[in-house]
Amino acid sequence: MLYNRAMPTFHRADSDVRKHLILQRESAQSLNPKVLYAGELNDAQHWKEEPHTHPFCEIIYISQGNCIIECNGQEYSARKGDIVLYNAGTLHCERACTDDSLSFLFFAVTNLKFSHAERDMPLDHGASPVLTPNAYAQDFQFLFHALLREARERRRYGNEACKSLSNAILCLILRLLSGKEEKYLSPNETYLRSREYIDMYYRTIQKVDDVCKAMYVSRYYLTHLFKEYAGISPLHYILDKRIEDAKKMLKDTDLSVEEIAFSIGYAEPNSFINYFKKRENKTPASYRKQERDRPTNPK
Repeated sequence: MLYNRAMPTFHRADSDVRKHLILQRESAQSLNPKVLYAGELNDAQHWKEEPHTHPFCEIIYISQGNCIIECNGQEYSARKGDIVLYNAGTLHCERACTDDSLSFLFFAVTNLKFSHAERDMPLDHGASPVLTPNAYAQDFQFLFHALLREARERRRYGNEACKSLSNAILCLILRLLSGKEEKYLSPNETYLRSREYIDMYYRTIQKVDDVCKAMYVSRYYLTHLFKEYAGISPLHYILDKRIEDAKKMLKDTDLSVEEIAFSIGYAEPNSFINYFKKRENKTPASYRKQERDRPTNPK
């Protein structure tokens, strides 16, 4: 998702041959894993590893040959260019599936936290550990070889280089895993906690300052977060939650408009009616009649 932002002022304007590309803040997911080791399997003939587990996440890049991945009792095929991702605690091993030699590069990380999953367990339960690189084949090849070179040569700032390279690999893996699934996008943690708080207490929240007090943030910062990630102010988020709740009650219950207004947090029913009309272009009573007059599909 892209956000509309004012173009910052640079010391030079764009031209036909010079362009400034502005980075979009789609996610504030912070990847801060610790790289435990990196290594390679090189030209192994008839390779077969014993099944094993470890309490960290391991990532493999198949650089030569074809192999079978055994993972939690299931078998998966992997070939040159594929990425293999093992959750912590996964029983796994690799074995060559032809007489050709097998080569792969690998590294292990801990403290890996994707927004949707437990720490060091980025894959959904039962998901295939084999990822096809698609458009990122050349990127993975370069990054894995660069990571191995830095780990092997142990040059100055090598630790920082290994961390940056592993983060780049993990970002590409996130893209492969996520597709269009928003669960892999992790907005600012304060925004997430604030939204969860509103989702739970929107009926009783009296003012936005109540949320700020509960989250220990300023109103300015909370407003900035909601404009950034939700596209609306926290006040409008609260009001919209109430309206969606009201629509369900208008459709499914016989409560009066006044009773619904009070139940979702309005002290004055007229305030509820006015905002509902502004948002839905009809009064609550008209919405109820429209929904109840709507023909149902025959079974």
